[in-house]
Amino acid sequence: MEKTYSQKIARVFEIADYILLLPAIFGVLMATLMFGGATLIVYGIFTGGVILLVGYRRHSRGNLSPENLTALWLGSAIYNFILLLPCLLGASKVLQSGFSEETVFYFPVLLGVVFGYLAAVISSLKAYSFEKRRKFL
Repeated sequence: MEKTYSQKIARVFEIADYILLLPAIFGVLMATLMFGGATLIVYGIFTGGVILLVGYRRHSRGNLSPENLTALWLGSAIYNFILLLPCLLGASKVLQSGFSEETVFYFPVLLGVVFGYLAAVISSLKAYSFEKRRKFL
């Protein structure tokens, strides 16, 4: 059986999450060591990412119930939008400070991260709309 668009996007997100899991674990460990116990925000973001990873894995393999598809894609869009906001703030601060030798290097990297999160939000919403439309057909 051919995979749906939504399942293909879930597989791409699953692979990206596996790649980002190692830096996320490192970040949680560093926050725990530096602050003597990471804040709830750090743990919440990490836990939300792991829950989404499980959802992507189940959906890409066709094991996710149709009732949970809305929660998966809207949750994914909200999660990635929340992570997009600090990147937009950083990009605006770089633009307001003017370009120096440091910012010439960091700005393209930051811009790549911003566009990555935007692509994730748009892909999540597009997968949600495809699943919603498929339900009506």
